[in-house]
Amino acid sequence: MSGELEGLKVAVREELSDLWGDLHRAQTYAINGTWSIACGNLEERIKLLTPLVGATPWDEIQIPLLENGVYQRIHGDLGIVVEPDMGRVALVRARINAETP
Repeated sequence: MSGELEGLKVAVREELSDLWGDLHRAQTYAINGTWSIACGNLEERIKLLTPLVGATPWDEIQIPLLENGVYQRIHGDLGIVVEPDMGRVALVRARINAETP
């Protein structure tokens, strides 16, 4: 049974990772560029699964979701403290900006 449970946890973690990516895309394509009904639906799914397996590590989250505080807010709503290394996030952003023509 424990092997099945561990397999289920892995599947939920993978689904959460996919949901964060979907949320990033939904926010990017939202009419106002910030939030949409699709974003809200994805947020609810993230909030449903996160308590089952814990927070997705911040370094697996898309940079804009960290920069705009969505990752932190969603976890805060759940009572989960997350502390992304915003210094590292800024370094990644600077690298991305430097590579963008």
